[in-house]
Amino acid sequence: MYKRKDFPKKGDLVLGTVKEISNILVKVELDEYENAYGVIPIDELSHKRIRNIREVVDLNKKVVCLVLDSDDANRLATLSLKRVSEGQRKMKLYQYKREQTAYNILKIFSQKENLPMDKLEKDVIQKILDQGKLLYQVWEEVYIEGKNVLKKYKIPKKYIDSLYNLIKEQFRVPKYIKKGYIEMYTLAPDGIDRLKKVLTELKKIGVMVKYAGIPQYYFKLESYNPKELEKSFKKMQETLDKLANQLEIEYEITLE
Repeated sequence: MYKRKDFPKKGDLVLGTVKEISNILVKVELDEYENAYGVIPIDELSHKRIRNIREVVDLNKKVVCLVLDSDDANRLATLSLKRVSEGQRKMKLYQYKREQTAYNILKIFSQKENLPMDKLEKDVIQKILDQGKLLYQVWEEVYIEGKNVLKKYKIPKKYIDSLYNLIKEQFRVPKYIKKGYIEMYTLAPDGIDRLKKVLTELKKIGVMVKYAGIPQYYFKLESYNPKELEKSFKKMQETLDKLANQLEIEYEITLE
């Protein structure tokens, strides 16, 4: 895995390996950064009273910490372990694993194209980091939007086609899914036609919907972006509200 040459800022989450333990602090090597360390004061280890520090951390243990203070000149950060929630810890570990996967694809590219990794770190990784992104984030963009994304990050033209094909072959982007049932009914004599109109309109806005037995209809929304998924779900609700008023239909949504 490559090492970043910049240094984390106050408020960042970092992954580190415990290297030293004393009565007053814990020293951590920052895994993602070159020649970078952090110290965790004892009172930043846990919200609970600690009798034995090794109940919380031990040598060579991986820890996710919050940066409280950042000294770039000395490559030293003051860290907190207790201020990191379980959700933040899991997300940071997930991001690190995704970055490792993205880096491994670049290593495969290096072997296929007979290019040294130090050249690719300069031509690819550093250009991406300089724009405030990580490799896996750009690979996700490429996977979803196409190879022109690589041009946006100023990746050399001679790399683009081969790197794009490798990303599509080797990288996977998880889809976010929202699904459930829409229960609809109406007392109107032409009720079936009215319900068909609702289903047609839902399909027009990208909702996958199918009959699941009177009066239920199964629906499914998918997106690579969780925010876009929520927007699609909101649009589905707004469409149902509008059509329900127009066509005198009652409906209820149940999520799985």
